[in-house]
Amino acid sequence: MAIYKKILLAIDGSQASDQAMAKIASFATPGAAVRIVHVLEDPLTIYPMINEDFTYIELLREVNMAEGKKLLAQAEAALHAQGYAVQTSLPDLRELGGDIPGALKAEGETWSADLTVLGTHGRRGVRRMWLGSVAEHFVRISERPVLLVHPIEQAAGKLDHEPPAVSGKAGMLKRILVAVDGSELAQCALRQASALAKEHGCEIRALYVNVDPFLAFPLLGVVYFQREPMLQAAAEQAANIRKAALDVFDTFGIRGDVQILDLETRDKRVADLIREVGKRWNASAVVMGSRGLQGMQRLMLGSVAEHYLRIADRPVLIVKS
Repeated sequence: MAIYKKILLAIDGSQASDQAMAKIASFATPGAAVRIVHVLEDPLTIYPMINEDFTYIELLREVNMAEGKKLLAQAEAALHAQGYAVQTSLPDLRELGGDIPGALKAEGETWSADLTVLGTHGRRGVRRMWLGSVAEHFVRISERPVLLVHPIEQAAGKLDHEPPAVSGKAGMLKRILVAVDGSELAQCALRQASALAKEHGCEIRALYVNVDPFLAFPLLGVVYFQREPMLQAAAEQAANIRKAALDVFDTFGIRGDVQILDLETRDKRVADLIREVGKRWNASAVVMGSRGLQGMQRLMLGSVAEHYLRIADRPVLIVKS
């Protein structure tokens, strides 16, 4: 289910895209097909200070194309040596129009990719690609799962677990943290993460952040004075989410745990707690959906996912459906 067979890999020659390529082993089925894409930008977009009459505009274009072909050839050789069936693509924005996220989305749809993988730090100039808003834009418009690879940072303080020993295939998953909120999309994300955990024999944890309803909706304190019934309803919802997560683990025949945290202050947001737990637990990856529920169940997804992507310090798998 979640061991992806057709993976679209976006590269730009940066260290981030190298790290993204290394993560494919954690999510692909053996012998999976990988389509490597390097989007060729128009030099007029890369260097806005020049114009179409610039003498060397075509030379710049040829240099960019040659570098793109070289990057694709190097990545193809590396992945082919690991046993993947590899294809390459060099979409040209001068001919296609649009932008990088749109080109990647079109590639994924045309090829029917199961998963798109890209790094989150690119370079400027000739290798200017995926940085910041580009990755966020792609996540917003993509209708397929997206893996954004962030370099893992160790916590400054004490970890719940020591860092796992380096053994086996590089990039293998050790611990998966799944953000849940009671929605069907979050359950879908949990099922995909559970399939990965079963395949890799790794630990898995579901995280639910129980937001004080009077904190999430301040007007409740004005129009609804009975605090205890609201808090009781929130507690019951948390219990139901815990049970639903454990049921998913049972379905996949794996052992997992559920962590519930209370958010009772405006000093932090849900995404901040997800990051803290991921760092403290030393998660290999964080999995979440892309849209959440409203009302009392408004938690992990939508704007929370976007906020988390901006502060994430480890790979994030965004499940779209």
